[in-house]
Amino acid sequence: MEGIYLAAQWITGARKAATSKAMAEPPFPDQELLRQVARGNEAAFRALYDRYQGPLYRFVLHMSGNSATAEEVIQEVFLLLIGKPASYDAEKGSLAGYLFGIARNLTRGTMRRARLDMPIVKDDVDSNGDLASDLDVLAELSNAELLENLRKAVLALPEQYREVVALCDLEEMNYAEVAAILGCSPGTVASRLHRARALLRSKMGCQKCMR
Repeated sequence: MEGIYLAAQWITGARKAATSKAMAEPPFPDQELLRQVARGNEAAFRALYDRYQGPLYRFVLHMSGNSATAEEVIQEVFLLLIGKPASYDAEKGSLAGYLFGIARNLTRGTMRRARLDMPIVKDDVDSNGDLASDLDVLAELSNAELLENLRKAVLALPEQYREVVALCDLEEMNYAEVAAILGCSPGTVASRLHRARALLRSKMGCQKCMR
């Protein structure tokens, strides 16, 4: 396994990968790649890294607002994966959910240690709101300035709202997938997302008024 550890450290440290065509085409299922990783297959590790590094990096970046934190967390996620591949239980959910769960916990720990963690507030849903008619703020963004404003607005959200925006809106996961990662019900995910979007609308609306 020493070879795959060295490969993992190089890949995650440089944030680049050269995926073997044999593993990437056709795409192998996650569980098969993970079985190969457990056997020390470097190409399988590279394929999994290529598949999940980008989404995981974006998630941590949206949560922390810090690229150095994102890089460190992603490196630790993949080193943990190759160190203990058998710790993943397919009966408990997808590999994607497992990796996002690790990244979430590592990010929260890092932010706590850095005294950057934002307070958790009680869920509250506007009784006059309708989840089905929620205005998707992201769809209205059309230029770099608005995207930067959105990034700042997302970072200003309480942690539990930031999580659902990053996973549902930015990574386009469904409620069931996000619920598995966060350890809550799909209904809770929906209500948090509804509230998060309302907060974002308010923040983005205020920024437009100031222009």
